[in-house]
Amino acid sequence: MLEWIKTFIVVYETRNFSLAAKKLFISQPTVSMQIKKLERQYNLKLFSRSGKQTIIPTKEADFLYPKCLDIIDILSSSFTEATIKDSFREELVIACSHTNAIYIAPKIIKKLIKQFPNLDFSVKMMNSTEVVQSLDNNTCHIGLIEKPMETPNLVKDIFLEDKLVLAGDSDAKFWILREQESGLRFYNEIYLHENNLSYPIIYVDNNEVLIQMISEGIGKSIISKLSVSPTISYSPIEEIVPFRKLFILKNNVISKSIISEVYGWLLTNRINLFE
Repeated sequence: MLEWIKTFIVVYETRNFSLAAKKLFISQPTVSMQIKKLERQYNLKLFSRSGKQTIIPTKEADFLYPKCLDIIDILSSSFTEATIKDSFREELVIACSHTNAIYIAPKIIKKLIKQFPNLDFSVKMMNSTEVVQSLDNNTCHIGLIEKPMETPNLVKDIFLEDKLVLAGDSDAKFWILREQESGLRFYNEIYLHENNLSYPIIYVDNNEVLIQMISEGIGKSIISKLSVSPTISYSPIEEIVPFRKLFILKNNVISKSIISEVYGWLLTNRINLFE
């Protein structure tokens, strides 16, 4: 079909089968045959004869000529682009729970863009449950969470360990909790239950809001030591959950090779990422 289109373009430009054959380095009967095949394929007339040599394009030919030029142009450009490595860019979406998005993702992205220069990275912040749902739905490629969860359809590995601390004024009357699906909510509830503690609760759905409330002396909460600023007082909680595991995940069923490559590289280099 591509040869027929090329032949049509040259015949249209020369208005002569013999000249077209010379330009294409094929015989005149081959030119005639290819034009006839093109006409039969689409049940249309492309040229009419005027005398023995000259041919006149039909309205259909006038309509098709610029479009066929575009086709050849696009093909030529595509093959040229195929030789340029930067043409093969792919997007890789990393979904992160709040702590991972704010304190871990920037460090790993800095290394990833050097290691994988032909990838376009996106980072999405959500709670741990939403990260798992996004991976199940294949709307993200790699996930970072801190909440221990059952994930039967996902590959899950321990990525890092995160130290937890009790932050805030020890005399604060309120306990600040994240939303139900949050990883931090999970550890706070364990701590409150194991210590038989009962406080008026303030609920927030954003880690930065929680940190700011603690900074303002409004309440206290168990948070990642990564998020402790100089304005926040804190104490260790060795007796219950001094450390929590941060997990890395990917879809076990739908996984392009580049996703597995990035996932494996992150696991292999996870310690060096923070040097």
